[in-house]
Amino acid sequence: MKRVHDWLILLHAVLPPLGVRTFKLFCLKVAGAARGAASSAVFMRCKNLLSIGAACALSACADPVHDDAVAKLGGEEAGVRPGPLHRPGQPCVLCHGDKGGESEFSLAGTVYVDAASKTPIEDVNVTIIDSQNRQFVAHTNCAGNFFIKPEEFEPDFPIWLSLDRGSVLREMETPVYRERSCSGCHGDPKSLSSAGHVFLIEDPVTEPLLPVSRCR
Repeated sequence: MKRVHDWLILLHAVLPPLGVRTFKLFCLKVAGAARGAASSAVFMRCKNLLSIGAACALSACADPVHDDAVAKLGGEEAGVRPGPLHRPGQPCVLCHGDKGGESEFSLAGTVYVDAASKTPIEDVNVTIIDSQNRQFVAHTNCAGNFFIKPEEFEPDFPIWLSLDRGSVLREMETPVYRERSCSGCHGDPKSLSSAGHVFLIEDPVTEPLLPVSRCR
């Protein structure tokens, strides 16, 4: 038991960069591996450390790297209030994660019409299949945004994603191993380090879909 508690204390030291959600899931798994009274004791020890770590994250223990990344996003777009339609194309989980202070998303992103356009496309089905073969379908709004809350679906990575609307289907060629914001890998401009923004239509000639966004 003492060895387990020593490991928890060590992990608590790295809680701010690790994230409260990750640490909480670890607590549950460790407690589940223990037996009887030991399980309850381990979980309570984890819970206490989690409370201390959360308070730390809200005070002087903030992550300066994370804070700098949020600052670089800039202000809100004129005329768009914070909410489901704001900040399309940005790394949603940077703010909507266990470090950001906003409501948490387990996965979020933005879908555009095609590779050359920054016009958002709505009513796209975003299908996620995780490593446990569980499936969840999210839908883009008129800003092209979609987001999934942990209480709706918490995927077990790696995950596989596909997009579809009408007769058009687009599947990712590779799985996602840990990134929860699509733009973490799919940012603009396209480069050796970025795949470019997420889009549905690859060939307008063979995929004659004319989506209209009610936001634009």
